[in-house]
Amino acid sequence: MSRLKRIALLSTGGTIASIPGQDGRAIAGALPGEQLLERTELEGRFDMRVESVFQRASNAIGPDEWHALALKCQALMAAGDTDGIVITHGTDTLEDTAYYLHCVLDTSRVAVVVTGSQRVPHALGSDAYANLRQAIELAGSERARGLGVLVSFNQSVFSAGFVRKVSSYQLNGFDAPGLGPLGMLDNGCFHLLQRPLQQQLLLTRDALPRVDILPVYGGAHVDMATAVLNSGPRAVVIDGLGRGQVPPQWVRPIAEAIEGGMVVAVCTSTLHGPTHQSYEYPGTLFELENAGAFGVSHLSARKARIRLSLSLAAGIYDIASLRAVFDWQSAV
Repeated sequence: MSRLKRIALLSTGGTIASIPGQDGRAIAGALPGEQLLERTELEGRFDMRVESVFQRASNAIGPDEWHALALKCQALMAAGDTDGIVITHGTDTLEDTAYYLHCVLDTSRVAVVVTGSQRVPHALGSDAYANLRQAIELAGSERARGLGVLVSFNQSVFSAGFVRKVSSYQLNGFDAPGLGPLGMLDNGCFHLLQRPLQQQLLLTRDALPRVDILPVYGGAHVDMATAVLNSGPRAVVIDGLGRGQVPPQWVRPIAEAIEGGMVVAVCTSTLHGPTHQSYEYPGTLFELENAGAFGVSHLSARKARIRLSLSLAAGIYDIASLRAVFDWQSAV
């Protein structure tokens, strides 16, 4: 008789762990992982170990918590007695935590799955227990290993590298715009349909340099850009227009910041697609890269910020090396 798959459940709070408040609003993160597990109806199917790591809403989770989670996952992996890890998380910053772990964890032997819910457990038609059950089943699947960190939500499975929250309330709250899921879960079976490109692994760090996101929009004033650039970040990720454009008046202060030693990455604020030097009018990526910035493709600004922080913490500063860190490859 084969042994049960050993799954570690790490609970961090969020909507999936909410209880009713006295005024009708929910109190996020109050339910411990043990209580969540009781409602999945998986008793006897897996050898479960549960730890409530944090009990908080996801807007209170950041680099310190990412580092702590990464160390906990690495310790479970090193012990050699875990087949899969499931992390429950609030949805607001789920993609941030999942991507940080995606950057630093080797999942070739132990699958890592992040999930949450759009509806609180006590709501009519809640997805909390269904999502948790499916995440556990996914973590126990041999096919889930080596794909990087996965996000399981509403029976769909996404790469943490591309997943984004796309709805504030609907049960299909996550997607990988333009790319779609890696596969799906059906009656406990993981149907893997495509394998994601990945990026090289980086070391987890207990302290990350400050990297800010500078959003671009029609009519964005240069004073706003200057205020961010002069406020002390080690680096800035520009969430650019289209192929990576900014207002023409922004180019000079960005170039001056780069001359002063700041690292500047440029993303596109569109839902998918690469940055590219397609144009030569004022404010284009062509001008920004000539000034010393570098374009980032296929990552949201939130994810590029995380990867750039990890890279700088590792002592990677020159543009050529940073470009290599952001490259996509078929195997890690």
